[in-house]
Amino acid sequence: MAESSHIVEVNEENFMQVVVEGSLNQPVLVDFWADWCEPCKQVMPVLEKLAEEGQGSFILAKCNADENQNICAQIGIRSLPTGLLFSQGQPVDQFAGAQPEGELRALLERHISFPPAAEKPVTEQADELIAAGDIDGAIALLRAAQAEDPENGDILIALAQASMVAGDSDTVETILKHLPESHKTTPEAARLTGLLKFASADNAEIDFDAVAAAVANDTASSEQRYQYAVKLMTRERFEEAMEQFLALMVRDREYGDDAAKSSLIAAFDVLGQDPMVSKYRRKLASYIL
Repeated sequence: MAESSHIVEVNEENFMQVVVEGSLNQPVLVDFWADWCEPCKQVMPVLEKLAEEGQGSFILAKCNADENQNICAQIGIRSLPTGLLFSQGQPVDQFAGAQPEGELRALLERHISFPPAAEKPVTEQADELIAAGDIDGAIALLRAAQAEDPENGDILIALAQASMVAGDSDTVETILKHLPESHKTTPEAARLTGLLKFASADNAEIDFDAVAAAVANDTASSEQRYQYAVKLMTRERFEEAMEQFLALMVRDREYGDDAAKSSLIAAFDVLGQDPMVSKYRRKLASYIL
C-alpha cells in the first residue's frame, strides 16, 4: 500500500517525536517488523488497511527491527511481529505474532473509534451478491434502488446485467429501450444488446447441466454443444463459450448454416475491445484458412 499521512516509518531519529510525543495528540501503533519475518508480511497489510480506515484516528508507525535494534532493546521487543499502542506518551496495549484483522481491530477499538465506513455503491453491492450466487438478492436490491432513482442509468444497467444472469431477457430488453441517452451508447449497453441475441437463441427447455454433462462426456450432439455455448454466453462465461463454438466448427460446419462461426463473430461484438477477441479471431482464422 502506498504511504499516507496515517502511516510513517520510524527510526532512532524520529521515534521520540512521532511515537512518544505524537501519542499525546492521537494513539500511535508501532509495528516492529523485519524483512525476513514472514508473519510480519502477513500482518503489515492488515495494519495499513486499518490505518486508512481509521482516517487519522491513530497513526501506524512502522519500525524495522533490524535497523533499529537500540529501540527494540530499550522497549524489550523479543519477537516479531510485535505491535505496541502508545497513548499519552506510554504503551497502553500490544499484540504479538500475526493476528487476524478482527483481533487487531478489536485492540484498536478499545482505544479509538473508527469513522463510520462509507456505504458501498448499490451497484457494487449487487456485484458482490451476484458473485456470491445470490442473483435474486442482487435484483431485489437494484429494484429498490431504481424505485428511489428511476432515471439512474448506472442502476438500470446493473439491473439489466443481473436480469441477464437470471435469464430474464424480457426485462433486459425493456431496460435497454428505456435507458437515458447518456447510457444508450455505453460499452455495457452494447454488450447487453449483443447478449440478447444469444438469449433469443437459448432454448429454455434444454437443461444447462444436462448439456454440460454431455459435452464433458463427449456425447453431445451438435445441437447440444451449440446450446451449451449459447447458455455459456448468457452466463457471461465468454471464453468457455467461444471454445465450444470453435469445437462445433471443427465437428460440424454444416450445423445451422455454419451457426458456430456466425455465433463466434457475434461474441466478438459482445466483447468489444476485450483482449480475448484478438486471441479468438486468430483461432477462427486458423480454422477457416
